[in-house]
Amino acid sequence: METISFESLVERYHEHYEILNLSPWAWKSRKTYFGQFRQFLEEVGIKDLRAVTTSHLLEFQRWLFYLPTRTGTARKVGTQNRTMETIRCLFKFLKQDGYIVFDPTVGIERARQPQPLPKNVLTPDEAQRIIETPDTTTIIGFRDRTILEVLYATGIRKMELINLNIEDVDGEQGLLRVNGGKGAKDRVVPLSEMACKFLENYVKGVRMRLLKEKVSSRLFISLESTPMGRNTVGEMVVKYGKLSGIKKRVTCHLWRHTCATHLIQNRANLRHVQEMLGHRSLATTERYLHLTITDLKEAHRQFHPREQQFIG
Repeated sequence: METISFESLVERYHEHYEILNLSPWAWKSRKTYFGQFRQFLEEVGIKDLRAVTTSHLLEFQRWLFYLPTRTGTARKVGTQNRTMETIRCLFKFLKQDGYIVFDPTVGIERARQPQPLPKNVLTPDEAQRIIETPDTTTIIGFRDRTILEVLYATGIRKMELINLNIEDVDGEQGLLRVNGGKGAKDRVVPLSEMACKFLENYVKGVRMRLLKEKVSSRLFISLESTPMGRNTVGEMVVKYGKLSGIKKRVTCHLWRHTCATHLIQNRANLRHVQEMLGHRSLATTERYLHLTITDLKEAHRQFHPREQQFIG
């Protein structure tokens, strides 16, 4: 049997990946995972992917577990699972395309993924304090206030915000279309009245002043009249957290946690929050229940014997 190089099969899979219109951002991570798999195959002397067995993949899973990161720390379970999922997708494609008869990834279990609670969540007062920090008399300040309003209202991810186009805003219905979210899935999320108000004024006046004479479909524009990048948005969010005097490290993802937690604290349906955040699994959304302990604290205050002594 003629040997087919690792690179040629991965390139064939890449073509298939692009045909399916999957996320180019995700492919960058997959290239890293393929590099690790290739390193493992070289160490065990396998030159052709068609020779890989389930035993080899189990050994690779162990090899990956003990492979340290660049900083010398243990590799996170999520990263291990994403790597194994990438390899699984590759072999699934090879089987579908007729390169192999049997998929060796069948039956390989994922490592148990811990669900840590978010370390910090903003209180409603802290959220309002940060949102009101930008100077809205300036075009940059007004743009930044609009972004903070959208992050708090929708809980969308940083890249989802950056990829928003102007036509994704439906001010009349109070809705925002999120294109190509995690897993390349689109969804529509509701906007708060305040976010709608700022978006309307931003689009009508501020955005055109930022664009100057340039043309772009992106919603949020930089001072250089180009679409805002991930670093610009991230640094902006951190900046206003510091300027507000809040001691917590404020990031785009903290706004996501904050939005979800405040919705659940105010009795939002868990399924609705799952759909809004774009979570594939309800279990991911359920972790926010552990942060909403207002009722538990009240029950403890009313019914615990030691608390009753002070109430009486």
